Amino acid sequence: MEKSIKWLLTQENPGISYLTLRDIQSATENDPETRSYRDRISSFGPVRALLDEQHSEGHWGEPDDCYWPKWTATVWPLILLAEMGMPGEHPRIRRACEYFLKTMTGQDRSWPPQKYPDGDLTGYRSVWEPCVTGNMARTLVEFGYGDDPRVREMFEWLVKYQLPDGGWNCEVGEWGKDVCHSSFMSTVEPLWAFSSLEPGMWPKGGREAVARACEFLLMHRLYKSDHTGRVINEEWTHLHFPMFYFYDILHGLRVVTALGFGQDERTSDSLQLLLGKRSRDETWPLEASFVNMPRWNFLKDPATGVWSEARRPGTTIVPKIYGGLGEVGRANPWTTLNALRVLKRLE
Repeated sequence: MEKSIKWLLTQENPGISYLTLRDIQSATENDPETRSYRDRISSFGPVRALLDEQHSEGHWGEPDDCYWPKWTATVWPLILLAEMGMPGEHPRIRRACEYFLKTMTGQDRSWPPQKYPDGDLTGYRSVWEPCVTGNMARTLVEFGYGDDPRVREMFEWLVKYQLPDGGWNCEVGEWGKDVCHSSFMSTVEPLWAFSSLEPGMWPKGGREAVARACEFLLMHRLYKSDHTGRVINEEWTHLHFPMFYFYDILHGLRVVTALGFGQDERTSDSLQLLLGKRSRDETWPLEASFVNMPRWNFLKDPATGVWSEARRPGTTIVPKIYGGLGEVGRANPWTTLNALRVLKRLE
């Protein structure tokens, strides 16, 4: 692991250095070197570029929605900045978090909304989506909002709307669908949120909800059918960054080990697959990217202000920052850091 750590600390990326010292070398937040790296994250090129695109009111993209379009609306930069170690007390982050919380609560339980021109969402969605709710609950906790009643309500909601099989599914509540089987993507994000919050702060029923959801992932050995043992989705066997609402074996391992289930034998297949991807120089590659995966989006016409659904390749708006997160096929500091986080917890 020492060779990997040394490589991470020479990346000239203050976020990577800060998180490596904190999560892998167990340095405290008050350690001078750790604090120095953390204080420099906001001035790091890709982070600075992303912050420069933020509007003074706190949002990115259009002011009337914090979710659409992908990946430029407010939730996506916030998720990414939290993952990159950005300090929550930074004024720009505080404004963005407050903007998000105000917008989300204003959209009631239909968040995030679709953007059909006639505005008729009757019967579309009766509840929040668990994947983005979990994602943003985790993001807000990372930014210091764990005690905020609005964030506590998000965790309470996750417990309330857990499915009988132990996970969550974002299709619940959409057009009255009767969904009974959980989704990996919808389940890992709420679990990621719980892993970021001290267990003593979990809502009533939180421990049971986490145990049931981890069991849902583990009964599938994190990426296989529980009926046939076959790989459910080959894409999940590749390493990605950033994750947003997607899933792969590294994301699954990172979450279940953080929640204390790393010694469960059913993680062994994913762990061996992860170890097999380690290069001779003890780094891990970026094997694929999800940023171009969506095949539809909601876009706003700047001339008319009308939102329209676009279902065609290339409708995803990819900010320039993603080009600075690593090249597919090459050693990557983010996948390497996340792999070390898993191995650290298994020591």
